[in-house]
Amino acid sequence: MIVTDDTVHLVWKGVIGTDRMCRYYGYLAVRLKWLGELLAIGTVSFSAGAVLTLLTHLPEWATAVTAAAAAVANLVLVIGRFQEKAARSADIRRQLTRLSTEWQNLWSDIYQREDAEVRESWSRLAQRQGEVLQNAPVDLPLSKPLARRSEREADLEWTTRYASS
Repeated sequence: MIVTDDTVHLVWKGVIGTDRMCRYYGYLAVRLKWLGELLAIGTVSFSAGAVLTLLTHLPEWATAVTAAAAAVANLVLVIGRFQEKAARSADIRRQLTRLSTEWQNLWSDIYQREDAEVRESWSRLAQRQGEVLQNAPVDLPLSKPLARRSEREADLEWTTRYASS
């Protein structure tokens, strides 16, 4: 049986959706790593500042402020677990990138297969993708600006790629 429009639509959504998520988790990993590094630098800087205020005999409030800032930056760094979340996000991106290749392969030969075979492949890929993303909403923060950026970029790339073929 010839591949139906519904099946083509499902595969198309899978291709674009996976690309969007690859981009999102890649951008999120970079952002989380950057936040972790920024907080680590802040912790060290404020700690050094507190020591300097003690050594230079500045008012006690200056020492208290820099020590408090160091403590807050360190607390946010520890509670936020930014480096751990960045690594988790990068791992999700890596897994989705492999799946994205499979989605693209399915898309590229969609008209050489039977509808039932394409739907079976779609179902397996969608299930595997769900497994990769199973705990992501709980483990990682949602950034609406990153999600919008990822969506725009993927839509533009795939619309352009599809229109040119």
